[in-house]
Amino acid sequence: MRTINFIQPFAFYGALCIATALFSGCATTDSSAPPPGTNSSTVSGRTASPFSVRYLADDGRTIEIGRAKPDNGGWRFKEPHLDKCWIADGFNFTGYDAIYIAPTISTAKIHDDEKATQELAKSNIVNELKRSLSAKGFFPKVVTEEAAIPANARVLRLETTIVEYTKGGGAARYFVGLYGGGQPRFLLQGKMSDGDKTEFDFIAQRSGVSAGARMVGVAMKDEDIQIEDIRSFVLDLTDFLAAISGKYPPRN
Repeated sequence: MRTINFIQPFAFYGALCIATALFSGCATTDSSAPPPGTNSSTVSGRTASPFSVRYLADDGRTIEIGRAKPDNGGWRFKEPHLDKCWIADGFNFTGYDAIYIAPTISTAKIHDDEKATQELAKSNIVNELKRSLSAKGFFPKVVTEEAAIPANARVLRLETTIVEYTKGGGAARYFVGLYGGGQPRFLLQGKMSDGDKTEFDFIAQRSGVSAGARMVGVAMKDEDIQIEDIRSFVLDLTDFLAAISGKYPPRN
């Protein structure tokens, strides 16, 4: 393992504190929020959002889902952790017997040496989604194979597609990792559908979001940084589901 001798202890810990503050926090400083509420078909035609901006997670965190505005028969959120976030009016992720997580596919153009890590990313996205959705208890059954879908069940389908992908590289992280250089990156499109109707869609990207990836990423494997990014994405996605479905109470 390469030893980095030129970083002095005080400079290292000072930078670590800055990086931790930049990359580990989820809440923002927006000072006002609309009245708390839940999604309902009765809000059609209204311009005032029925959603709160902040919610209290079951582990004590204050999470933020951003302000919502009417758009295309639903609500578009300025979600600070997702590049795009839209739900259909009247939809709140509840009332389903199961959710089917389809295999993640990819339309990204990649290099030959990125095939293995991208395949691992595709697998980990599905596995982490299943783990988190099962743990939070959103749906009575979470399945990753169509054959496992219960007969006559009302099923929500979750599809994800990697549209951009870079595996990263330790050499670049050695020099400019703190500024994002050499970090793995993925851009993911996703949607949830009830039959032929899209009820929720989103776009998310991650690239070395953890403090460790930025400060000591040269000593980390690309795959280890990538799984941290996937878990960051899954946490923010399931936090949004928990807020909209009523599992997290509003916090103004």
